[in-house]
Amino acid sequence: MPRISVIVPAYNAAGTIGSALRSTLRDLPRDAEIVVLDDGSSDGTAAAVDAVADDRVRMISRANRGVAATLDELLDLTDGEIVARMDADDLVLPGRFRRQLRAIDGGADAVFTTVVTWGSGMPGVPRPSGIHPDDFGLHLLLTNPVAHSTLLARRSAIVDAGGYRALPTEDYDLWLRMAARGSRLTRLGLPGLAYRVHPGQVTASAQWRHASWTNAELAAAYSELAEKLIGTPATRITSLSIDDRLDAAGKLAEFDGFAHRFSAALDGHSASAQRALRRKLSERRSWLTSRIHQGSVVAR
Repeated sequence: MPRISVIVPAYNAAGTIGSALRSTLRDLPRDAEIVVLDDGSSDGTAAAVDAVADDRVRMISRANRGVAATLDELLDLTDGEIVARMDADDLVLPGRFRRQLRAIDGGADAVFTTVVTWGSGMPGVPRPSGIHPDDFGLHLLLTNPVAHSTLLARRSAIVDAGGYRALPTEDYDLWLRMAARGSRLTRLGLPGLAYRVHPGQVTASAQWRHASWTNAELAAAYSELAEKLIGTPATRITSLSIDDRLDAAGKLAEFDGFAHRFSAALDGHSASAQRALRRKLSERRSWLTSRIHQGSVVAR
């Protein structure tokens, strides 16, 4: 049994999956496997995977069922103690797995990295900014601070949280539930992935965002983590922005109440963590104000 199972959902990825797999293999320890699930592709994805000649890669093909079902099936198809994620259109950067495994061996349950973005304009190189496990849950109450394809985690932590659920933002939903259960999630400052940005991504869709912002299961997972960390249930900020039950003043008042409790919860965190979280909290208020203003203009 390999120690690490890298799970790769793939759908119509013939043009990118070969380079994605080769970059992963170059960085991957020998005691590891890559399992690709071809989710009903209609192009040459399967042939592109077959062309990567390495005994650490295996592929399963079946009819299309969607990414969340594919990820859950990949968990069932693998048995590595450690589960890593990779997307069929990204590239692993050198040293990713070595650094992540070091963090796992140091006591983390799930380890992410920052990313270099590419594919649309100039590459985006992040400021080296890690997130300590003690601070990760608070970051989740503001936004999803990590790219799914950078995940490396203990299988037990994923399974104990219930695995992936078939809903929008299945990754963020899982992080919320893992954090609520007390799992130690962390983000390393150095980038471990070149993350491809393109207009066809599901997350670029307004319909996808709306489905995520209105999903009841995701709202419940968020509220549970808020109660654990700031002492009271809360509404996700994106969901608050489109809540028709509140006018503009009511939305800002609810956010300011959340911000007060959030700020109080920062006591005991490091000075640098407090600065980062307060800055992000201010950015989220500005975002909410802008969204409310856009909505009021449209309504006129």
